[in-house]
Amino acid sequence: MKGLIRWLEKYFMPIASKVGQQRHLKALRDGIVAMIPLLLIGSFFLIMAFPPIPVLADFVAPYVDSLLTVVNATFNILALIVAFSTAYSLANSYKLDTVAAGSFSVSVFLLATLTKSGSINLELLGSKGLFVAVILAFLVVEMQKIMIKKNIVINMPEGVPPAVSRSFVALIPGFVIVVMVWLINCILLKTTGLSIYGAINQIVTIPLLYLGGNIFVTLIAIFVGQVLWCFGLHGTALVDGIMRPIWMTFSQQNAVAKAAGEMIPNVFSQQFVETFVLIGGSGTTLALAVLLVTMVKSKQLKALGKMAIWPAIFNVNEIIIFGMPIVMNPIMWIPFILAPVICSLITYFALATGLVDRPYAYVPWTTPALFSGFLVTGDWKASVLQFVNFIVAILLYYPFLKTLDNAKVLEEQGGESSNSGESIVDSNEKETITLGTTS
Repeated sequence: MKGLIRWLEKYFMPIASKVGQQRHLKALRDGIVAMIPLLLIGSFFLIMAFPPIPVLADFVAPYVDSLLTVVNATFNILALIVAFSTAYSLANSYKLDTVAAGSFSVSVFLLATLTKSGSINLELLGSKGLFVAVILAFLVVEMQKIMIKKNIVINMPEGVPPAVSRSFVALIPGFVIVVMVWLINCILLKTTGLSIYGAINQIVTIPLLYLGGNIFVTLIAIFVGQVLWCFGLHGTALVDGIMRPIWMTFSQQNAVAKAAGEMIPNVFSQQFVETFVLIGGSGTTLALAVLLVTMVKSKQLKALGKMAIWPAIFNVNEIIIFGMPIVMNPIMWIPFILAPVICSLITYFALATGLVDRPYAYVPWTTPALFSGFLVTGDWKASVLQFVNFIVAILLYYPFLKTLDNAKVLEEQGGESSNSGESIVDSNEKETITLGTTS
């Protein structure tokens, strides 16, 4: 085990750390996170339009079309939001004009969706255009950076207001970027019948979505995220930078299918991981928090459990990860890694076979288990699935926690005995000194 730890620290951790700090992945993560408020608003109205309680469903039936207009105005523009926010974040990391970068990114994204008739394909403004939006956002900012670095800009004289000066600096890079994308799109449409969107979709999007919808890829992603946490790196954030765009695309496709009254297509989604697997946070640690409160004898671990249980209910578990700790504590690595992996397999079986309805709505990741499962699916059996995963995690954590608890109890008893012995010696010494003085 020590040899494995040394190998991981020497070879694996530096690579993982560099990946986590890579500016394009950070920009992608920021871009995806920016659309979460719209997802939450759209999901709220989607749940209102299709409430899981029959009486409420009958009550809102006359208003479904009106409620779904809000869903369309949120879910169906997600690619536009990502185009702007990803370019904004990447430009900010380069210290470029962020608003100009975001604006150009939106413009070229719309150009990339043009049809032969010159109209914008509105269907591509949602999840279908997500990967195209990201790739074009990267392209826009990188070209902007190169042109500014080579001073291919219009520099205004001193005294010109900064806002006006920035606009002119952005003019030539923006013009070149827009014209280039327009020309490429025209050439592709003439020669292949595909727009830039169609080409990127064939080369990048379809293969990525295929991989993201694969149980083995999902298990690998979850496994890697847990391993990174064991060494103190934010594994969830690192994995999210790669997998979240794929899972969020599936989430949005499920929501659109639900709104259209169609069968929900995807087993995997962001809710698959957040709602059913990482119950209590990374490592499925709500189970561990409950065990710390109810089963341990160590005073130290019990005190930790009392502090950790309330945040864990809302899926916040840094107190456990760093306070127990999980980080650099090999005895707890096995259940910390295995619990999410096994819960993923159970969840996959339940959703793929139809035992539990697939999620279509999105709720904040801090929503407590049992409630969150019901809200994202409208199916009471989803809450049962969460409870099953919780029990499985308890069974996995218990023997390892018990081993650690026994060691902590012995350690605490040894400390108490030592302290007790010191107090007896001190008391005897004081009595001897007193007697000597009296005589």
